[in-house]
Amino acid sequence: MLFDRPVERIALAVAVALLAGLLFLAGLFDPVEDRLGSARASLLQRAPTGDVVIVEIDAQSLAKLQTWPWSRSHHAALVRKLEKAGAQSIAFDVDFSASSDPAADRDFAAALTEAEPVILPIFQQRASDGARSDTLIVSRPAAPFSAAWAGGVNIFPDNDGTVRQYAAATFIDGRIQPSIATLLAQTSALGDRSFQPDWGIDARSIPRLSFIDVVEGRVPDGAIAGKRIIVGATAIELGDRYPVPRYGIVPGVVIQALAAESLLQKRAILHSGTLPSLAGILLIALLLGALPYSRFARNYAIAAVVCAAFLIAVPIYVQARWPVSIDSAAMLFTLLACVAVRGGAEVRKRIALRGLHDVETGLPNRQMLEEHLKGVSIRVVVAVASIDRFEAIRDAIGIKGFAEVVNKAAARLARDTDTSVFRIAPDMLAFLLPMDNATAIGSHIMEASRSFRDPIETSAGQVDIALSFGLDRSPENAAVLRIERAIAAVGAARSAGDICHWFEGINPSARRELSLMGELRRGMARGEVTMVYQPKLDLRTGRVASAEALMRWQHPTDGFIPPDRFIPLAEATGVVRELTEYALRAVMADSARWKAMGVDMRVAVNLSAGDISCTDFSGMIRRMLSEHGLEPHHIALEITESAIIRSPETAIAVLNRLRTSGLRLSIDDYGTGQSTLSYLKQLPVHEIKIDKSFVTALCHDRSDAIMVRSTIEMAHHLGLEVVAEGIEDAETTKLLADMGCDYIQGYFIGKPLPFDLLTENLLSAPPSISEMA
Repeated sequence: MLFDRPVERIALAVAVALLAGLLFLAGLFDPVEDRLGSARASLLQRAPTGDVVIVEIDAQSLAKLQTWPWSRSHHAALVRKLEKAGAQSIAFDVDFSASSDPAADRDFAAALTEAEPVILPIFQQRASDGARSDTLIVSRPAAPFSAAWAGGVNIFPDNDGTVRQYAAATFIDGRIQPSIATLLAQTSALGDRSFQPDWGIDARSIPRLSFIDVVEGRVPDGAIAGKRIIVGATAIELGDRYPVPRYGIVPGVVIQALAAESLLQKRAILHSGTLPSLAGILLIALLLGALPYSRFARNYAIAAVVCAAFLIAVPIYVQARWPVSIDSAAMLFTLLACVAVRGGAEVRKRIALRGLHDVETGLPNRQMLEEHLKGVSIRVVVAVASIDRFEAIRDAIGIKGFAEVVNKAAARLARDTDTSVFRIAPDMLAFLLPMDNATAIGSHIMEASRSFRDPIETSAGQVDIALSFGLDRSPENAAVLRIERAIAAVGAARSAGDICHWFEGINPSARRELSLMGELRRGMARGEVTMVYQPKLDLRTGRVASAEALMRWQHPTDGFIPPDRFIPLAEATGVVRELTEYALRAVMADSARWKAMGVDMRVAVNLSAGDISCTDFSGMIRRMLSEHGLEPHHIALEITESAIIRSPETAIAVLNRLRTSGLRLSIDDYGTGQSTLSYLKQLPVHEIKIDKSFVTALCHDRSDAIMVRSTIEMAHHLGLEVVAEGIEDAETTKLLADMGCDYIQGYFIGKPLPFDLLTENLLSAPPSISEMA
């Protein structure tokens, strides 16, 4: 199985790690990382220090002072008010690079000298937004304001326009220029590196004062004394707004204040970097990609959950304690990729194993025995043990009780023969014995037989069983043929009244039947097996809109071989699954042709017990429909009562999946099996098909008429439609129509026809009873 070998797991780990590393280096995880960072910031919210205060140039101040830009005298007045109130430091995020009214400039310059230090902005920008050149224009405070300190205010959005990083200092005009936030916080710890402001600091709680309120003396000195003041625009009409994580669009002065707060709280966050991320990717890939896990479903799930919790919790814990943001998106991707690939492989492995085990008992099935036989390197005897009185025991204790009997019988055989036991049929167990002499093998079988003298204890009570054994010792490697020979030997043992029988050949007619299945396979490959279609008439509309697909085999030497000769043999030998798949592909090809012609035709295909015992049968149907471009309503499936009764739990599970897929289901030959009303209610079918044995004498046999009428009424009450087959005259047709039957089928409606002839009839004129007769 995939990933069972160390080299496969190591290859997976390397491939996932390389992919995640390349995607990480290419920056493709950045959007996810940004979202994770925002989530952590929201989770780790913290209060501002209160030492940084924003003086807003807000809408209220603009309305009061009216013109913009304001006279520098207003800014001078603000500086003097702040200085008088005891502000620790003052910074402006307002451009003062150009001269204005000389008197106002002198007033502002004097205020700057009185309140030193005051920080004014310096920044650089491109000469023109539309220019292709890299020419930069530096805007520094005008000459009259040389007493002020210069602080960088450049903000650098990412490619998507969002501001996530802040430069502690900027290289401007040939020198390193500290930012306003760095100067306000009075720190040089970060040098000229960029950092991520701690977006967890509650920006809404940073104190704000209106410019006009401060100037006009409406703010108490206590709100200013000892504070680090930053003055900037917050009015929408002045622009200077940027999108940031968590808060959306905020004024530039808020970003400056958050950066200063981050520096003051030692929360200037740095990212973990490339090497730790690559190391984390490799570690996760090794843990979840390369390591083996016993009890995979539980232990691997625990490992994956622990790793996921670690990758979520550790970055939160680290960022809460230290100003470090761990880049975890690439590691989470590595985790998910490993889980998806190995989990998917495990699911496929379990599905494959389920197909190799009997659904009712959990024992390995015939398919696994065939695979096991192909891998055996020594000569072995194929032994088959059949439970005598199988049907009587099953009917007496039920399906679940009989499954318990089979499991305990298999356990006894495994103990007595010291080998694995397979369930190859509802009543048959098989095992392999080393090719010793016949006496030794006979002793094994007799010992196994004697162990069944004691009854088997079940939840339904004690059950006495006996076994009949068939053995095959042929040197051939054909697994299917050897199993069939051992099964044939079981029949010979019962016929002779013996406990055990060796396969010793078969009579000529039986030999012909054996070879017939090989010829049938070749006939399918050569196109000797074809499909014909018998139309069904909808009695409610008087039109033909459906048909039943029937198989015909024209043998090159034997001529026409009737279905009742080769289909039962195909069911007994397991070839019926190949036959059904062949029929479905042929029918769907014809249905696709009808669809292309605009003919709305639903075709019913007969299924066997072997088909509905296959757990992946519904998946095969869906794949075929997709390949032929058909919808589920184009195909109906007919199943006999006996096929369902052989293994009802498995059959009902498969039928439920088929119905969920949208396929129409029908019970064929209804009335000839052992169905009860309560049992019928459990079947997820759409219609029942009344067997022709009840219809042939319908007009002349009162009991048949009563049974058919009551069946139709019962089916309608259960929400089912009814098809009657074997219609051969107009009188029966009319009587069934009066009874409320939905569909009829038989020679009176139409004989089975090849695709071309039926299509010609359908297209020549709207079908009617008389035309199809």
